[in-house]
Amino acid sequence: MKSVFYQLKKNLFFQVSFLCLLVLQAACSIAGADTFVPKRVISLSPVITETIYLLNAQDLLIANTSYCNVPEAAQFKEKIGSVTQMNVEKIISLQPDIVIASSLSRGKQIKILDNQKIKVIKIKNPKTFVQMCDITLKIGKVLGAEKNAVKIISKAVKEVEKIENQTAELLKKKVFIQIGMKPLYSANKDSFINEYIKYGGGINIVENEKTGIYSREKVISQNPDIILIATMGTSKKAGLIEKQRWMSFKFLNAAIKNQIYVLDPEFICSPTPVSFAKGLHEVAALIHPGLD
Repeated sequence: MKSVFYQLKKNLFFQVSFLCLLVLQAACSIAGADTFVPKRVISLSPVITETIYLLNAQDLLIANTSYCNVPEAAQFKEKIGSVTQMNVEKIISLQPDIVIASSLSRGKQIKILDNQKIKVIKIKNPKTFVQMCDITLKIGKVLGAEKNAVKIISKAVKEVEKIENQTAELLKKKVFIQIGMKPLYSANKDSFINEYIKYGGGINIVENEKTGIYSREKVISQNPDIILIATMGTSKKAGLIEKQRWMSFKFLNAAIKNQIYVLDPEFICSPTPVSFAKGLHEVAALIHPGLD
């Protein structure tokens, strides 16, 4: 008989439920204990900032990066530089209790903060839905918002599970999702964007590639049923122009069926459990129209 841990690894949703259970147990074990909750927090990435707002802990956030613009209120927080180049002197002057850094934060600058006795929590950018949930739990625990984190994740898991169950027995359609233009870039199996297609009842034509770099010729040879365009760092107009470019290949199944769609990249490429569930609902409805 296979172990419980094997089954947890095999099933995404059991794995997240297991993480939630661990957090609940931890919360019970420290109930009534003296735990430090920071009152002055600085975020060094958009994902971290969005998660802080998601946890309803934005009152603790005193500063973030110039790229933190979701939700809209995040734009009005004090700015400490970009994701990759922070203003260390300004951070020190703000006297934060905790700085939450991303994998893109520069090691030398983090070391300066460490030398100034400023506590730094490092968060990796999530590549999967499970990792999004894990990061939300971690940040929730740091900010004293474990209960909110568990509620958020539990709801997102139920929504994702519902869609996966709905699409499980449906005919799998070939899908290409474009997230870059020059070079043409998509998502292989190492990205949560691939999970949109997988759980949404499609087959990602780029899934087994070593990288996300692809070519228009390869897309044409694969002849996908659906093309989704969510190019980061470009305007909606650029996405519409790209759509017309794909539509010009009259023999493409996606062009014949008029199933080439421009998506909001800020929404689709935002890796939190809540945005993933919403994005999955949108993508699944495009792959299989008529889903609830």
